[in-house]
Amino acid sequence: SMGRGLLLLPLLLECLEQTDDASLRAAAGECVAWIHTARLDLGIMETEEENKNKKKNNEPLNTTQKQYQQGSWEGSEWEDIITEICQVIDELSNQSGHYMSKKAKKEQRANFREYLATLQDNEAPEEVVQFRGGALELNSWKEIVALQFIRRCLQGGFQMQLLTNPTLQAVFGANGQALGSSSGGGLSQLEKRLYMSKTSEA
Repeated sequence: SMGRGLLLLPLLLECLEQTDDASLRAAAGECVAWIHTARLDLGIMETEEENKNKKKNNEPLNTTQKQYQQGSWEGSEWEDIITEICQVIDELSNQSGHYMSKKAKKEQRANFREYLATLQDNEAPEEVVQFRGGALELNSWKEIVALQFIRRCLQGGFQMQLLTNPTLQAVFGANGQALGSSSGGGLSQLEKRLYMSKTSEA
């Protein structure tokens, strides 16, 4: 069966080529990186199962099989479009132009270099959410996309929600008690108001 993410690749390539919408290009790049990571994870799971079967039957697993099973696009029907996507992402990671501010160019380059690192080298992304006295480390596109979505929905107060909301703790694999104790055993009334405020950046 074919994953639905693969069917989105032509559309995502079109989105990446949109010159007038930076946020659409960034979302498309993030989505491609997430699809690649999911393919890689599935490939590793399949490889582990295959290795078990081959060990039982004393069959060697050659390098090409191993590479393909671990998420490589080489030899698949999607190889050409992934190559095109990588070329566009590479261009965006080095793009310069007078129509963008320095800050926007810097952010775009950093984002697309991260997407390219995932696609070409299987590198995991990394984002750290700082707490007073501690930090929550995220190292998958799944977690980072979820973080961005939840922050947009909450419009601030993310840290307080993570400290007290079991559902968010389950999503991010966080221990609310550990986070709470690492931040000094609780927040003051003023800090609670600041963290729970809609204008909070936390």
